[in-house]
Amino acid sequence: FIKLKPTIVYSMFALLLAGGLLLRKPVLELLFGSVFNLTEQGWRKLTLRWALFFVAMAVLNELVWRHVSTNVWVSFKAFGFLPLTFLFALAQVPLMQRHGEPEAGGSGDPEKEKQA
Repeated sequence: FIKLKPTIVYSMFALLLAGGLLLRKPVLELLFGSVFNLTEQGWRKLTLRWALFFVAMAVLNELVWRHVSTNVWVSFKAFGFLPLTFLFALAQVPLMQRHGEPEAGGSGDPEKEKQA
């Protein structure tokens, strides 16, 4: 069960995020909407990307635990999944910048706000 647990968790995350998209309410917007100010399209794209990422992580876990020794799987779980998740999160920054909405009351241009 211990080897299957990450697959189950990643699959549940993917299903939760995909379900929110189908219901037209991105779960990430519900969780992080007060922190990140993104357009509706931005939230949809970000949520879809994370859902697909979690599907890929579930598949990757299955491939690794079925084809390598337990020791290699434990090492990969500890030193592979976390860096992959961190790198994926960093890769989402450009999308968040492209689909960010300006703060309320601001012009969205820091140079213009400095001059004011």
